[in-house]
Amino acid sequence: MSRKHHDEDHFGSDSFLDVLANIVGILIILIVSAAARVQRGPEPLPTSSDTEMSTPLAATPASLPAPESDEPPAEFTAEMRALQQKMAAVVEKSRQATARLQELEAESDAANNSLASEQKTADDKTNKLKKKQLRLARLEEAIGERQGVLKGLLAEFEEVESARPPTTQIKHRLVPVSQEVVGKEVHFRLSGGRVSAVPIDTLAERMKAQLERQKDWLASRGHHEAVVGPVDGYSMRFQVERMSLSALDRNRYGFGAYRIGVSQWEIIPERNLPDESPEEALRRGSRFSLAVRTAPEGASLTFWVYPDSFHAFRILQAACQAEGFVVAARPLPAGIGIAGSPDGTRSAGQ
Repeated sequence: MSRKHHDEDHFGSDSFLDVLANIVGILIILIVSAAARVQRGPEPLPTSSDTEMSTPLAATPASLPAPESDEPPAEFTAEMRALQQKMAAVVEKSRQATARLQELEAESDAANNSLASEQKTADDKTNKLKKKQLRLARLEEAIGERQGVLKGLLAEFEEVESARPPTTQIKHRLVPVSQEVVGKEVHFRLSGGRVSAVPIDTLAERMKAQLERQKDWLASRGHHEAVVGPVDGYSMRFQVERMSLSALDRNRYGFGAYRIGVSQWEIIPERNLPDESPEEALRRGSRFSLAVRTAPEGASLTFWVYPDSFHAFRILQAACQAEGFVVAARPLPAGIGIAGSPDGTRSAGQ
């Protein structure tokens, strides 16, 4: 802004000086021209004494020269008028240049005042910024001091904590009285910390259907092993034998009667078993959640638990008991599958 106004001021002064120089030059030309006209003008009239001395007495009035007019020549008058018009035009230009120069000076003064005001505002902002920076530096210094104090306190606290003997936390859990499960059961297998639903009832129905279809052939064999499945990642391997009847049944059906029955069965997990972690199992829409929600009314939940999955069992047991289910646990040694027989025991639930 300052450079712009300086350029305008410089331009106006040069224009005004040019106008003045033109005016002075025109005046000098006019003066020189007027002086030249005066020198080329008519001779001055002689006085009366000169006339008498130079004119003979016998001269007649007709021989005297005619008196010249006091008016300047027409050419000189026209040229003077033209010069006057030029002079008036030069004066008007000079007046306009002076007015323009005054306007430029006024604009320059206004620009200088505005620049001074803006400079003052900038100085005020700079001073405020310096004060804020100084205050920020003091705050950072205070924060650094407090951080040092806090680090010292944390070091003392850690030293005290390391010197304090470790606290042993004892958790106590009331174990409800177990009772034998009566009615339907929904079975689950817990291995490797992961749970999966075991469809024992579905596999048993398939086994019964196969026995019904092959009962005549089985009666002639006396002993047979077969497999049904897989269903949801599990298969059932079972043994069928021809068994003797009890004394009551022999009296009822005769001494030659016998029956075909399953002597034992075992659940075989497939390689692509769909199992879930406890966190995944407790989510809405999981396989475990679906099996629990669709369990028959009054059914108990039986978990076949391997040694590496007791922690997962505690999590699922608490969640199922909170829903009002009776939960039974049947521990299994590592490497032993889920199996059963007609002489087996029933689950005990809590």
